[in-house]
Amino acid sequence: MNIIGLGKAGCAIADSLGEYPQYKKIKIDVDISGKGCYTLPTFENAEDYENYDYPKLKSFLKDLKGQTVFVLAGSGTSSCASLRILEHLRRLPISILYIQPDLELLTEKQNLQERVVFHVLQEYARSGVFEEMCIISNTSLDTALGGAPILGYYEKLNEILINTIHMINIFRNSEPVLGNIGDSKQTHRIFTVGIFDPKKDSEKMLFSLDNARERCYIYGINEDKLKTDTHLLSKLKKQINSKSKENLAISYAVYSTEYDNDIGYIIEKTPHPQQRKKTNIN
Repeated sequence: MNIIGLGKAGCAIADSLGEYPQYKKIKIDVDISGKGCYTLPTFENAEDYENYDYPKLKSFLKDLKGQTVFVLAGSGTSSCASLRILEHLRRLPISILYIQPDLELLTEKQNLQERVVFHVLQEYARSGVFEEMCIISNTSLDTALGGAPILGYYEKLNEILINTIHMINIFRNSEPVLGNIGDSKQTHRIFTVGIFDPKKDSEKMLFSLDNARERCYIYGINEDKLKTDTHLLSKLKKQINSKSKENLAISYAVYSTEYDNDIGYIIEKTPHPQQRKKTNIN
């Protein structure tokens, strides 16, 4: 799987995922160099990134094949280069991993820019130009983590994000012992993910998704427990049945692991573009 990071936040995530052998990382940003890197010019205005020609970008990306995840946050000025870059990737199955910053920390200019990028990418995903778009909120990451110190703050947020995204990718490409993640409706292209503690039956979503229509619970359970616990199936069925809600399709998938403790993740999807949450700047 290709991971293309745009901007500081996108490149940091690409670096972290690139430590796993399943991913090939590409980084696109200003003041960047080295293998797998494309250097952007430094512009003050978003319009300059939208209109720039990006020489040699087509040849830089020409050898990429297969599933590709494009990672960015919307507040950086360079994020306005996203559509021009994505034009050169139209031949590939593209998914967007969008990191929404804490909107209350943005300047008015950054808020306006993030608003545009956030909504435009969702519309492209909804129309099928992209296969899907995963939205992650830094505010929700902070809540899931229980807070983090100012120094190293984003590194701590990225740790929980990278682990969640990587494990879900692993499970999505593995054979479950029970249930199935399954294929979503073609219209359900906007989604988020979460962390689920099967023992405590607690959930921490990484974005507050409105109008969810699908939710899949992914269980990672120790292999010995799967072999010996004669009450496990009834416990899982009871837990899944308790999640039932009107207009929300619930599914589950159980995977065998070598971990001592049970782990769980959630994939939640909707056909509806999301609105930005209220901030101190309208």
